[in-house]
Amino acid sequence: MRSALRKSVLFTLACASLGVGQAQIRPMFARFPADTSVQTASGTLPTWQGSFTYSSSTYPFTMVGTDPSLGSATTTVPVQIIPLKFVFSDGTTLDPTANVCGGTSPATTMTVNSPVFQPTSYTVGRIGVGNTQYVDAFQRANFWNSVSTTSTDYHVLLGTPTIGAVQTIRVPGAFGSTISGPCARIGEVNIFFFQLWLRLHIGSFSPNTLPLFLTYNTFFTEGGCCILGFHTAFGKAPNQLTVAVAAYSDPGIFTATQIQDIHALSHEIGEWMDDPLINNTVPGWSGGQVSTCSTLLEVGDPVTGVGFPNGVTLNNYTYHPEDLVFLPWFSHTTPSTSANAQYTFLGTYTSPPTVCN
Repeated sequence: MRSALRKSVLFTLACASLGVGQAQIRPMFARFPADTSVQTASGTLPTWQGSFTYSSSTYPFTMVGTDPSLGSATTTVPVQIIPLKFVFSDGTTLDPTANVCGGTSPATTMTVNSPVFQPTSYTVGRIGVGNTQYVDAFQRANFWNSVSTTSTDYHVLLGTPTIGAVQTIRVPGAFGSTISGPCARIGEVNIFFFQLWLRLHIGSFSPNTLPLFLTYNTFFTEGGCCILGFHTAFGKAPNQLTVAVAAYSDPGIFTATQIQDIHALSHEIGEWMDDPLINNTVPGWSGGQVSTCSTLLEVGDPVTGVGFPNGVTLNNYTYHPEDLVFLPWFSHTTPSTSANAQYTFLGTYTSPPTVCN
């Protein structure tokens, strides 16, 4: 297991770090290769296969849902939120089912009420892409050349989530600690310690659902803090189980002010939808907040920390979903075939990246 984890790809982002006490924290996201050694239950996540060609090379990909070029269809994936309650050796408890610091609702409720699960209207440029969940709006805009013509009622939705039993994880001092935060304390947990726990607890989930493990102000570490989330897969085809892990966080922890509440979750759901089985590759790219050359189809990593300037207000709260990158940015399609000919949902990039090796 540890050798597999050493193959993980971490993107250390160029967001300015914030000093808290004696520690320096900076936002990161991880991508772990699929673990085929885990036995999973029967079931299949609805996916489709496509490809693009660049510089005489063909790049196949697998995404959640159905092929948008084949007509209108709605895919709904059941979701179970598993709250992770971390108890640290200094007595600190960080629990997503307790009210967030300074608030009147827990992170679980705030998450269910957020644009990740609840519909609201979105536009890309001046083009309305629907009244729907945020990542569905992203995917509709992503394949707008099909959605705007032959597949106007195309959707990939998350089902109304169920909240699973709280999972209490006691963190030995050797594997985690806490530091002061702008409101609640901040938990830091060794990623290998958590990966072992996760591997031991995922066998009961059906592969046709998405287990979403939610933390509150608790991040993972691998040589430094803070990994805000990751997605991965377990088992062998056709019964591969896909999993997402994300932190719901207080404002003010990171100097990139958009990184709060469901920013990390929107990042991971977007990446899960467009690379669920952790096997999609693209021409080498770098830029933005990713300083190394990457060949991964990870739609959140190039824009971590970038969000809606005024947030997205829903259920009397302003949330902070992340911008997400369209496929034409990775495939070097010019002009972009996505909504408004943009390369990201918010238009952060105006052209594809320079190819690197």
